[in-house]
Amino acid sequence: MASRSSALPTLPLAGGVRMPVVALGTGGFDNASAASAVQLALAAGLTHVHTAFDYFNLPGVSRGLLASGLARPSYFLTGMTSPCVHPAAPPTRNITDPSLCLATTAAEARDALRLLGAHHFDLLLLHGPNARFGSTEPCGRAACALNAAQWRAYVSLLHAGVARAIGVSNYCASCLECLRTYQSSPVVMPAVNQIQLHVGSGADPEGLLSYCREHGIVVQAYSPLASGGVVRDALCRSIGAKHNRTSAQVGIRWIFQNEALAGNASIVVKASSSKYIQQDLAFSDWALDDADMKALNAADSPKGQQGGRPSWGCGS
Repeated sequence: MASRSSALPTLPLAGGVRMPVVALGTGGFDNASAASAVQLALAAGLTHVHTAFDYFNLPGVSRGLLASGLARPSYFLTGMTSPCVHPAAPPTRNITDPSLCLATTAAEARDALRLLGAHHFDLLLLHGPNARFGSTEPCGRAACALNAAQWRAYVSLLHAGVARAIGVSNYCASCLECLRTYQSSPVVMPAVNQIQLHVGSGADPEGLLSYCREHGIVVQAYSPLASGGVVRDALCRSIGAKHNRTSAQVGIRWIFQNEALAGNASIVVKASSSKYIQQDLAFSDWALDDADMKALNAADSPKGQQGGRPSWGCGS
């Protein structure tokens, strides 16, 4: 099948890469569910698929991509590799030697590609900093050294064509500083930082959105509906009724209108029906007013995961 272009807005990343601003997330799906969700999403017009080595569903994602019949240039593929210190979930690891951490990261990225049956990632993300799950502390020296080792692996993978762009997930400002200060010139900063962001997080949680804007890092919001909390939220429902929109659409529109992001916003959604996918994609033809944004910026609920913090592995 010939390549098709997406009607979705895209954001520029380093190296001339353009990323569709809405991605289908596949976390929590088994192989069969992943295959079905990917095929459904691509048929509905969503052209960005997000997965991870530790979702353990890469063969299913691959089947969904193949079943879609789309040529490779027609969709954008994002993958993630795991931290070297990862005690809370499989693959459980405690690799503290930076050289071994670098080698493990590079091998995992190539294993992920093999399982996907793909030649390259459009975007490759470090899944999180090298710290215990639930940590609220800034990245310390040991974590920074491992973060930097993984980033060196990513820069090499970028140069080798394994990924067209590279970034991170769940990185707070202190962990991003690791990557900036542990490099010699020229410094390669992440193109994307994927964090938890939704109504209830605050307009600029931990100052992280401002930090990313200052350093040219696109923010990608995972769990933009706070695991369903936004859908049930009374404020979002009320504002949605005013605009003849769903509460979910209010939550998504709030992210794209966030002033701290200055237009550099993207989201990862999970949907099991074409109806919900179309609702998720209908964010660019309407707007929240100033009173709406003020109320949503001030909201301190829903909390979502990890108490509403943007990262599960660090703070500030």
